[in-house]
Amino acid sequence: MKRKELIYIVEDDEGIQEVYEGAFEVEYEVKIFGNAKDFFEAFAMVSPDLIILDVMLPDMDGYGILTKIREQDERLPVIIVSAKSDEISFVKGLNKGADDYMSKPFSILELLARVKTNLRRAKLYVERADGFVVDNNTYKIAYNGVDLALTLKEFRLLKMLIGKAGITATREEIFREVWGEDFFGETRTLDMHVASLRDKIKAVGGGDVIVTVRGIGYRFQGR
Repeated sequence: MKRKELIYIVEDDEGIQEVYEGAFEVEYEVKIFGNAKDFFEAFAMVSPDLIILDVMLPDMDGYGILTKIREQDERLPVIIVSAKSDEISFVKGLNKGADDYMSKPFSILELLARVKTNLRRAKLYVERADGFVVDNNTYKIAYNGVDLALTLKEFRLLKMLIGKAGITATREEIFREVWGEDFFGETRTLDMHVASLRDKIKAVGGGDVIVTVRGIGYRFQGR
């Protein structure tokens, strides 16, 4: 069964909270927070797929919350929904890192459409294959939810192999794409990176998904 996408909503108006809950709870998993403190406690534990953020809150304004979010995650979709509808507030929200801005009162159907658009755009940065999740936002790859803690070169190498799953990548192709140019140094560098990847995948319970094709290169072969 497909996981419901998780949306955090920071809104202190109980009437609007009920509107959000009724509109979103069927299609999404929704958690609503009436203040910044409760939001940040949850955010520290689990990062959502999207955030809907009010500006005027009791303990911290939405711009301050957005600044802190962007310090931790530059790609997480954030939509500001605020009673502040003037152009200065709109521009300030976007400059602080909001992906979208809607003014109250708002059309719930339009908001739902914008949520879908922003979630779809965010997914372009994430690839999934055989339990592996490649997050191009953070340059991380996880297996069954566990971060592999890869170096940048390891990330690029495994990302390339996953992207060509079932197809052998030649050593020349790999050097060109991962190292950025034709590589004239020690070719054992590639073999050492592959050995490190295998160890890290095995350490989190994965199998030997990187196949050596002797004399040619390597292939990602999912189980």
